[in-house]
Amino acid sequence: MPEKPTATIHMRLLEILSQLPLSCQEEVLNFAISLQKKKLIQHWDAISDVEAAALKTEFANEDLAFVESVLTDYLPRLQQEDAV
Repeated sequence: MPEKPTATIHMRLLEILSQLPLSCQEEVLNFAISLQKKKLIQHWDAISDVEAAALKTEFANEDLAFVESVLTDYLPRLQQEDAV
């Protein structure tokens, strides 16, 4: 089956969607969302274990830095609340 230009696919899809009842349009939307999630999962699964470990470490370090920056005055605030 030859590939159709994206614009043609979009126009045909919109035409078909506009003729469907709302409940069917919602089903199509949910299906499209599931396809998108599946694609994202496939992309993540394609990452090597070494890359995944590096990303997890990077995210953990960013999370820790964020928490530390937010909680710099946490103890003094707790003490201040206890005094009230």
